[in-house]
Amino acid sequence: MNLEKINNNTHIQAITNAKLLSSDLATSDTDKILNIAIKNQKIVALGYLPDDEDIEEINVCHHLIINNVFNIGCFIKNNNSKTEPNTQLKENPNIQIIDSYELIKQVNNQSLESSPNCYIASVQLSECLFILQEANKTPLSTHCHLILEHIDEETCTLLTNTKLPKEVSIGIYLPTESSPTIKHIETLILSKTISSLSCKPESALTTTIMTYFPNSYAKICNVLFNEASKAIFNIEPISIKIGNTINATFIQKKQPHTISIIISNGVIKTIKGEDNE
Repeated sequence: MNLEKINNNTHIQAITNAKLLSSDLATSDTDKILNIAIKNQKIVALGYLPDDEDIEEINVCHHLIINNVFNIGCFIKNNNSKTEPNTQLKENPNIQIIDSYELIKQVNNQSLESSPNCYIASVQLSECLFILQEANKTPLSTHCHLILEHIDEETCTLLTNTKLPKEVSIGIYLPTESSPTIKHIETLILSKTISSLSCKPESALTTTIMTYFPNSYAKICNVLFNEASKAIFNIEPISIKIGNTINATFIQKKQPHTISIIISNGVIKTIKGEDNE
């Protein structure tokens, strides 16, 4: 998979004929086509294209625009995510990565520093259960987001039957292959028990979400990249408006849900390669 930057500050690039994903699949088909013109990393036109300047048009017909996508699992492991912008995470002072062993030690001896930041750790199920147990005994002094390395039906059942303390939220790495567990995962996301999804760097997160959850991906993206983004990680989605610098993913609506373009901090990048699936 290769990324190719195509921003050029001397003229305007316009991404045309895509639709902005609605949180309601019933309305997304009726959304108007949204043309986005960018110059110097900022949106300079929406819906129309300026006729007084040179424009490089990138036609992405039959694509959806998904705003504010990020792969937090790749970020905390310092892996480069080639199909999600992740700029929101890199520039966020409210996120603090912590090793699971160190987190457990601090939770155990109640030395976790009080902070407005969100601690994020990749954990095994046993580590997660210990932290939940301790947090239910004594409230944690700062919010901790625990990303489970593995999830199966037993783990889903445990999460369904566990009341999360307000200082703890749960994320998961999606399975590499679809399975009956996916339906249970879907329920946990929509109930906001799971509040982040990640996948390995060789996979495209948005593609996986749309493939695994064909009837609910719009609602799931809203839960993850709008609601949880703000509530847990203090990442406010930047509106697609004139003057703004955005982070967005452009993905084919139909299978195989190929990602053609991402915008990362206003920089347009095309994605090429067989790994984009």
